[in-house]
Amino acid sequence: MANGKVLSLYMTMPDMMRSGHRMKCEDFDCDANGIVGSRDYDNGKENLMLLVSKKSYDIIEDAELVVDKGVLMENIYIDVDLYHLNKGSIIEIGETLFEVTGACEDYRYLYAFSPELPEIIHGKRGLFVSPVEYGSIQVGNEVNIIKEA
Repeated sequence: MANGKVLSLYMTMPDMMRSGHRMKCEDFDCDANGIVGSRDYDNGKENLMLLVSKKSYDIIEDAELVVDKGVLMENIYIDVDLYHLNKGSIIEIGETLFEVTGACEDYRYLYAFSPELPEIIHGKRGLFVSPVEYGSIQVGNEVNIIKEA
């Protein structure tokens, strides 16, 4: 069952380029260590990639705040709300499987955009996901729930 589509993809550039620059991508490869070519690739962190639903930006817009897409530091931006998924759930994006490792609960830097922003999107900032194996994803890929934990 198709749940939605990938709307955009982002990665953080490595030190040799524009360190810390967030780049919008049409596609990228990823594996159990994260996004291949990203600054954060193989950094030993459990929470490798952030998947954010359009729902988050809808909440922000409904509160009459204006922020650009990508501000929530997402790697994968999708058009379907998957925030009901728990740790251990499996999502398929294109031909790549991702395991949900937990909800993103870090809101500190969002105060710089608007003092009320962290409270407005509390519990709806995104899901950390980890690629199960090597694969590519691209804008327009289908997003499917394979298993709910």
